[in-house]
Amino acid sequence: MSGPYRAVTLDESTQLLNMSYRLRYQSFCLERLFFSKDEYPTQLESDAFDGVSVHVGVLDPYDELVGTARIVKPSLAGLPLLRHCTLFPHETTLIDPGNRVVELSRVCIRHRANHAPAALPGHDRAAAGLPAPARAMGHGSSDPFAALVKGVYQVTKRLRVTHWIIAVERALWRRTSRYGLPFRPAGPEADYFGPVVPYVLNLAELDDMISSGQHPMLADLRVGLEREFWPAPAPVRRILSRQPALVS
Repeated sequence: MSGPYRAVTLDESTQLLNMSYRLRYQSFCLERLFFSKDEYPTQLESDAFDGVSVHVGVLDPYDELVGTARIVKPSLAGLPLLRHCTLFPHETTLIDPGNRVVELSRVCIRHRANHAPAALPGHDRAAAGLPAPARAMGHGSSDPFAALVKGVYQVTKRLRVTHWIIAVERALWRRTSRYGLPFRPAGPEADYFGPVVPYVLNLAELDDMISSGQHPMLADLRVGLEREFWPAPAPVRRILSRQPALVS
C-alpha cells in the first residue's frame, strides 16, 4: 500500500483549507455542475457546515491537493444529509444516545486531465509560510481514494465516532464497495444534487473487517493510528458486553 499519496488534516492551515475549497469548486461547480459557479466568485466552494467539520485531504509528492472530504460533526444545525434524505423507519442509528454519528460529505478526487492543480505556487510550502500538515496518516498509498479513506478513518477514530453516514451516488458507491467498506442502506433514494442513497457504516464492523484480514485493501487503515484507538478483538468485545455491571 505504500505510495506517493498521503492523507493529512487541513484545519490548522488556512492555505490548505483554501486548497480544499478550490478543489471542491472545480469538482462541484465546474465539472459536475451541482452548484452555480456564479455563486462563488472567489472560486472557493464552502458552506455553513464547514465551521463544524474536520477536513481531510490527500497530497501528492509535490504537495498538490488531489483529494478532499469533510467530516461533519453533530451540532444544533443537524447534518446536511437530513435536509434532503429521509431514513427508513427502522433506522435508529442517529437517535441511539450511545452512538456518535458524523456525516461524510464533499468527497472528491481530482482528475488530472480535467482540473488545474490545487497547489501552492511553485509547490514551495516554506516560501508560502505554509506549515507542515497537522497530522500525516502513516506512510502513503498508491491510490488517492484509499489514502482519503484512511485519513477519514483515522480522524474519526480519534474523535471516538461510532458511525458514518453518507449520501452516495451510484458511481461513488461502486468505488467504495470495491474496498470492502461495510456500508448498508439507511434510507430510500433521494434527489440530493442528483439521485443518491443514504448509507450508514458502523465503525465496529469496519474494525472487525480490518482484523479479519478478509479485505487486503483495508489493512493499511490502522498504520500510523495510535494503539489506544484500536478496538479490542470482536470475541473480547462480546465477552465484555456480557459482563454484569460492577456495583460500588
